[in-house]
Amino acid sequence: MLMKVGVAMMAVALTFTFVGVVITLALSDKPEPALASEAAAKASVEPLEPLVRGDPPGKAWVEKARPQPRPEAQELRPQSQPQPRPQPLPSQPAAKPKPQPNPEPNPSPPTERTKKPVPTKNQVAAVSKPRHYDLPPGAIMGLSIDVLGVHNVPVFDSDAHWALNNGVAHEPQTSLPWTAAPQRNVYLAGHRLGWPGTGSYHVFYDLNKLVKGDLILLKDKQGRAYRYRVSEVFVTDPADVGVMGQVRGRDMLTLQTCTPIPTFGKRLIVRADRV
Repeated sequence: MLMKVGVAMMAVALTFTFVGVVITLALSDKPEPALASEAAAKASVEPLEPLVRGDPPGKAWVEKARPQPRPEAQELRPQSQPQPRPQPLPSQPAAKPKPQPNPEPNPSPPTERTKKPVPTKNQVAAVSKPRHYDLPPGAIMGLSIDVLGVHNVPVFDSDAHWALNNGVAHEPQTSLPWTAAPQRNVYLAGHRLGWPGTGSYHVFYDLNKLVKGDLILLKDKQGRAYRYRVSEVFVTDPADVGVMGQVRGRDMLTLQTCTPIPTFGKRLIVRADRV
C-alpha cells in the first residue's frame, strides 16, 4: 500500500517538473515588445543627428546670414541734408577764428634766397661786438668763433629754412663731431645777413675774415668740446655739392655762407681740421 502511494507521488512530481520546463522554454522563445523592434528598425533607416556645440548650453549654435537691404529700400531712404550753420545774433559780434600756427617749410638746401637789404653802418658796427647765445631745446650743439665774436650759436640738425633762419643748420647727410668714422666732414651753413632777433642774424657776416690757423669750437649739450683750426678758405658755385663730401684721412669742419653781398651768387667755404 505504501509503495503504491510513493509511486503516485513521484508521478505527480515528474508531471509538475515537465510542465515547468515547457513554460520556461515558451517564455524564452517569446519575441521582444513591438516598441523595441520599431525603434531598432527606425535606427537602421534614419541616421542619428550629429552632435553640436551648445551656446548657451542645450541650444545648437547656428550662424545666421545677415539680411541684405533691398534695393528699393535703399532708394527710398531719405538723404541727410546739411544742417545750416548757426548765425550769430545781431546783438553779439561774430567770433573771430583762432589763429593757426604756420606749418614748417618743406626741407630744402639752406640758401639766402630771400632778398634782404644791405646792412647799415650801425648794423655792421654791431656785428663786430661779441654776441652770446643760449641754446634752445631743439639745438644739438653750439658754435663759437672767437675772432668773429660769436659764442654758442645754436646748431640745428636740419637743412630746412626754419633751422637756417634761427641759427646754423647742420646738413643731416654729413658727419657729426662724435660720429664713429675714419674721417669726417661736419657741414654747417649759416646766413650772411639773417633775421634780427634770431641766432641767424649776421652770424656769418664776417666769415670771409677767417684765415688759416683761426680756432673754431663746437660744444655739444653735454659740454664736450670739439676744436678745429682753419686750413683753407675759398669760393665755389652753389651747385658744387662735392664740398659736402669727406676727404680721405681728414677729420674736418666745413662752414658755408652766401657771397658776395648783396647778390649772393656764390658760396664762401671755410674748412677747418680737428686738433
